[in-house]
Amino acid sequence: MNDYETLTLGHFDRSKDPDQLAMLLRLQREESLYWHQGSWVLTRYADVNAALRDKRLINRAPKPYRKHWPFVRALRELINRNRDQYHKDWFFFADRPRHDDVRSTMRAELNRQMPDLRRLFQSIADELLEKIDGTDEQSLRKGFVEPFPAMAAAELMGLPRENWRWFTDSFGGVHGGDLSKITNRMESLLSETLANPEALRPGMLEALSAGCRAGNLPEEELLPNCALVSLASFANARPILEKSVGYLLRNPSEMERIHRDPSVLPAAVEEFMRCFGATSYSSRVATADVEIGGGLVPEGDWVRLALVAANHDPEVFEDPDRIDLARHPNPHLAFGGGLHVCVAAGVARAELQTSLACFARRFR
Repeated sequence: MNDYETLTLGHFDRSKDPDQLAMLLRLQREESLYWHQGSWVLTRYADVNAALRDKRLINRAPKPYRKHWPFVRALRELINRNRDQYHKDWFFFADRPRHDDVRSTMRAELNRQMPDLRRLFQSIADELLEKIDGTDEQSLRKGFVEPFPAMAAAELMGLPRENWRWFTDSFGGVHGGDLSKITNRMESLLSETLANPEALRPGMLEALSAGCRAGNLPEEELLPNCALVSLASFANARPILEKSVGYLLRNPSEMERIHRDPSVLPAAVEEFMRCFGATSYSSRVATADVEIGGGLVPEGDWVRLALVAANHDPEVFEDPDRIDLARHPNPHLAFGGGLHVCVAAGVARAELQTSLACFARRFR
């Protein structure tokens, strides 16, 4: 067995599986470009950052390459099972021009909502926190960490706040992490709502539906993409909130610091994103031979970009294993980069900043 045989190329929770991050950081020191399980792996910040912005590395393989893909098991399951078999052509896996069309629709809607989002997030957080008696993590998980991002996601999508259990029921483990079952569940919940576009409330569902009518999104792709955006808005926020709340409970002086001086929150949230980011890897396929990481990625090969390792690169982040709520600068890659940078990064920042401010004020 070689040193990296147990390295997986899918998402992992570093708190539960620290060996995965340890292997990536060892690769970072020893092998800047590494061939593993049918794809190239990049771990150094400079290389990952460059790859995210290299237009020759795209998010979806062109048809000429597909029959020759050196499949990564996790990526094959995600793309083939959840897109080809179930006919879900998610915009996330698209490149220009279709990706830009959907992004522009989403960006316009998020810009419309942004001025009111902090007040909205504060009202949700205060409402939930008022009902919590205990300060143990289990009480906070059930009463705040779980419902808050689900309620926020419902409001963003234009669903009634009381529909927040749609998100937790779809993604809450009842389907054993089976992505096809999770998305199918959310689609079944959304289908009736989308069937009557005239009755849609202002929100992302209405915006995507209008974009579909305007030709920016094929009709058959409206429902799966609405399900994808709905679930992503919840699933990416929840683990970061949970880990941030846990950290502050274990470090009451830091919680008091945030309460006394809320101006530290933006930097604190960036650090929580760096340390607790929900995405371990991003994937690209080379449309030409690409020299990167001191080696060559041949045309048609897949590249796995280890965001979690890049965010712990000591060449960029001093003492990267330490959580420093005043870290500056903090050019983390938790939101990706380039064409596929997270379109809702501003919303995610506002959501975490506001919820943690309310939490610190209530439980300091």
